[in-house]
Amino acid sequence: MNMFSKMVILIPVYNPRERIINYVKKLKEKNYDVVVINDGSDENYHAVFERMVYDCKIINYPHFKGKGYALKKGYQYVKEHLKDKKGILILENEYDLNLIDQMSQSINEDASKFYFVHHQGKKILSQLFSLIYNQKFINVDSELFGFSTSYLDEMLEVDENCYEVQALIDQVQNQHDIEEIKVKKLSQEAFHPKNKTSQIIYVIFLHLIRFVSSSIISSIIDVLLAWILLDVLKIWMTSDFWRIAIASLVARVISTIENYIYNKKIVFKERTETKQTAIRFLILTVIITILSTLFVYVASIFNIMSEKLAKPVGDLLLFLLSYSAQTKWVFHKE
Repeated sequence: MNMFSKMVILIPVYNPRERIINYVKKLKEKNYDVVVINDGSDENYHAVFERMVYDCKIINYPHFKGKGYALKKGYQYVKEHLKDKKGILILENEYDLNLIDQMSQSINEDASKFYFVHHQGKKILSQLFSLIYNQKFINVDSELFGFSTSYLDEMLEVDENCYEVQALIDQVQNQHDIEEIKVKKLSQEAFHPKNKTSQIIYVIFLHLIRFVSSSIISSIIDVLLAWILLDVLKIWMTSDFWRIAIASLVARVISTIENYIYNKKIVFKERTETKQTAIRFLILTVIITILSTLFVYVASIFNIMSEKLAKPVGDLLLFLLSYSAQTKWVFHKE
């Protein structure tokens, strides 16, 4: 048994050209286990699949579901029938077999890494990705990537929309070690339709959109409570500083509970232990609250703006600091 027999190659396809037949045959000759997922191809392409039945396992279903759905079908098959395999390669084009062998060897030697093969892509996508996720790649949409089967359950949890992009985002967020392998762009058409640029941009921004929505909800709760308390506390308190401080603190504590739960469950998807993230989130909240209080106090004392206006303005200015701290520290996986 050679090293390649420990690897599974998943190929999601839709209306494939005949060239895939010889390519699958070559992979089989190298002792790779090849699983082709037919993502609802038209009937007139069935002859292509019939010519591959002796060289690979073919998973069929009647209607087009998308690449993410197809890959998860493949993962389930590996999980149920190929439990002894060590690594998985996702292949969407006719890449050089030497590159396939190189990636297989890399996974065999270091199962902790994820391996993404990229050719030069659209710079705007790479720049947006780098801006939001603080990691630079020459492309974010992969036609070939691989990982150890120990990550199979984790990959099953990845969102299906623009699956390759979502997978890259998840591994960056989970702080996994990622090796980017740079190659020249292939001229031939991929085995499965490529993601549209608009879809990729949406997926890249989705994490930030979730964080913004969480912050908006939290800020509305925070500001409304603070406004109410600023007026109510005037009845008992004469010190503007302590009145503002107490109003800010009480409002921030209540809004923080909502913000933490939302970010933990929805934005960062429980990537670290609750105790650790709760303590870090609390520390960050205290720091942000102090800065917010000082901003409101200074703005009102020097008549720069009213205290009720200074509250949302200050929180808006502190938004980027909070996002950066939560991404890189609070929900950072050790």
